[in-house]
Amino acid sequence: MQALSQPSEPVVHATPLSVKEKLQRLDIPLELLIAGAQAGFIERQNASRGDPVTKAGTDAWSYPVRVVREGLEARGWRLDDPKNLPLVISDERKINVTVSSGDEMTGVEKPRRPPRSKNPKGVLLECAVERNIGQFDMFPDELPENVMKFDKTLEYPTWVFLLYITDDEIRAELSLPNSIDGSDHLDGWAERIVLHVPLPDEEQIDDTDNGEGAEIVPTVTAKI
Repeated sequence: MQALSQPSEPVVHATPLSVKEKLQRLDIPLELLIAGAQAGFIERQNASRGDPVTKAGTDAWSYPVRVVREGLEARGWRLDDPKNLPLVISDERKINVTVSSGDEMTGVEKPRRPPRSKNPKGVLLECAVERNIGQFDMFPDELPENVMKFDKTLEYPTWVFLLYITDDEIRAELSLPNSIDGSDHLDGWAERIVLHVPLPDEEQIDDTDNGEGAEIVPTVTAKI
């Protein structure tokens, strides 16, 4: 695909106060994002040698998707899955959120280069970047046909909860992509909310997982 970009230095929120204020404006509790990231860490750890080799990575993504979407749905957001892209949408704040694995620059306040999505993305994320950089509004008749058909699907800007999880570390950020390279990787950001995510308590990591996964229940009851 053709690369899409709007080069600029991103606005970075990294101090506790800046992170809290920005997330409050988005109506996204910090505790919920932390719970989602920790769920991914726990399920990655719970994968065993007998599992398919893709299970650890898949669970490190799918459990954060579940926790974040269900937590925001409880706050009045709605779920949608266009082309199997798991979105959670706030019609009040007019934003979408999805989840993606990121590379080693994820969650670094001053990375040597911008973070990138770990895996290539499809036409819907291309569409999201088009929306984020305003090309839908500026040149609606010049968009590729495969992008134009999603014009109304992604009505709002799309933020990405980007995660980098290893055996001993969780790094995360909630960021607004404004660039996708020719290989379909998100590789540029208009705004980055860099999160500090502590490792979960060891008792939550169960090596005798019964296949149902660890129960992660975000205890978020009030807006921050």
